[in-house]
Amino acid sequence: MKKRIFPFVLVGIFISMLILNSCDNQDSCYNDQLYQEHKNDFCSTDCPGVIGCDGEIYCNSCEANKLGISVD
Repeated sequence: MKKRIFPFVLVGIFISMLILNSCDNQDSCYNDQLYQEHKNDFCSTDCPGVIGCDGEIYCNSCEANKLGISVD
């Protein structure tokens, strides 16, 4: 019975590590002050695409700033 449980434990640990690592960039990149300043901004529909500090692609810098993400 121990042999059947072991692979599931390893898979659970692996998935947990992936989830924790994927949140690291977002947590360190999020800027609450930026969010507070821009949360009510009206953004244009112009969508050239920008890359936020978290590595994600946002429609434009206004949309990223509304979420508290700065763009380079």
